[in-house]
Amino acid sequence: MPYEQERASRLGHLPIAQSPIVTEALARWDTPTIEISDPVEITQRTFDLTHFASPRRPATTHVMAFDGSNQEVEAKTKYPSVRVGFIQVGAVLLDLEKFLNSRDDGLVDARRLQRAQTTKIVNAVLPSSQVTRPGMSGVDSWRVELYETFCNQVVQDFGSDFSLIDALLTLHGTPGTPAPAVPLGRCPTCDDEGQQVTAEPQNCTNCQAPIYATDLLRTHEEYSEEGSNIEILTRTMNLAERLLTITYMDGFARTTPAVLGQLMFITDGPLAFFGPTAPLKRRMVNYWGSLCEALAKGGFAPPLVVGIEKSGAFVDHANALAEHMSPESVMVLDQKYIAEHVRRKASDSIYGKDEFYGRRFFYKSSTDQMIVATFPRIPAGQPYEAVNTSGGTNPAEQPSSYPTLRPTLEALDRLQTRLYPNAVIPVALAHSASSLPLGTGRSVLTLLAQDGLGLDRSSIGLARHQTYM
Repeated sequence: MPYEQERASRLGHLPIAQSPIVTEALARWDTPTIEISDPVEITQRTFDLTHFASPRRPATTHVMAFDGSNQEVEAKTKYPSVRVGFIQVGAVLLDLEKFLNSRDDGLVDARRLQRAQTTKIVNAVLPSSQVTRPGMSGVDSWRVELYETFCNQVVQDFGSDFSLIDALLTLHGTPGTPAPAVPLGRCPTCDDEGQQVTAEPQNCTNCQAPIYATDLLRTHEEYSEEGSNIEILTRTMNLAERLLTITYMDGFARTTPAVLGQLMFITDGPLAFFGPTAPLKRRMVNYWGSLCEALAKGGFAPPLVVGIEKSGAFVDHANALAEHMSPESVMVLDQKYIAEHVRRKASDSIYGKDEFYGRRFFYKSSTDQMIVATFPRIPAGQPYEAVNTSGGTNPAEQPSSYPTLRPTLEALDRLQTRLYPNAVIPVALAHSASSLPLGTGRSVLTLLAQDGLGLDRSSIGLARHQTYM
């Protein structure tokens, strides 16, 4: 690591560039490619969208999209390990009829366009490294602030207040009924395994330290007292997006379940939980199954639910093979293809079984855009699992397990935009509502952190910062 203001030599790269060890290593490595034989591997897994079932269900009238942004800023110039994290999540409800009919004499009426959407913003500030509550450690400050943040983020659209804590407990309960208490894997302070958390803070029966419902998320396990905490800020942002989805999904299920069949919920990113939060995946699968069952008993259709990815290995792969797919076609990604062509390694483990509550598909739209989307199984089930039938077929890979795939993709096809590559309008609107910009925006957040902490105002070079969206 350099000293502050220390510059590297202009020829400092030469030892690496001339090293035979480096040359030999680069020569023996492999990278993903679309081989000549790959078109067959692609085409035999690709089907026209009309190949998939089109169940009778209400027309989709509204789309609700969720996206988030987060930043971590250094609040003290001469003490750069003092960091503060900011999170913002946007939810946009789009009235499709108003939106798609916003033209007036060939031009888009901006007022109609604005009236077609309703936006909700959830924002939070969280302590990162070297920022604590008085008398608390950094990790305990993170835990209590995260809990209070989730308590304070409340939706009032369905009558009584419903917080992100309520959504988290609902995920561990059943639709409309949050779990009154949830077993905690272990106490963050003493590691005792016999504890339970509720909506209110409790005290560990073993060490008497406070425990919170948000300890279920286990983000504190990755907290750094001295380094950057951007990773757990990103996890928290993703959790907030998904819990906000649960908040609205469960709210409609409690109050007007018939409306759910006319709604599409779009999440930025795959339908998955990663890292220490991965155990929530099974909770989501169980919740989704219970919701679908309850709706079916009432004679109601389930909502359309989809996760759309903007970047990553699967997006890169989809773009690379786009020329081998025809417009309005879907590629089914089975375990064999994922192992051989995306992950490029043989493995006995089942890809995605521990993290995903939806399964990935590639879709080439009517305008040749590539959409990487994940869909939950209906009525329920694990989207990635081993072959468990005598015939050798895998129900998780069968299109019949995803009856909402076709109506979802048909709706997304109507909502494409040329503003960004492979983009759909609801996600673009949600990101526009939630994004935290670099430049002036980041400087404002830095000054806000400095004022709030009682620090001297100072200008910190933007080159030292990163933004994650």
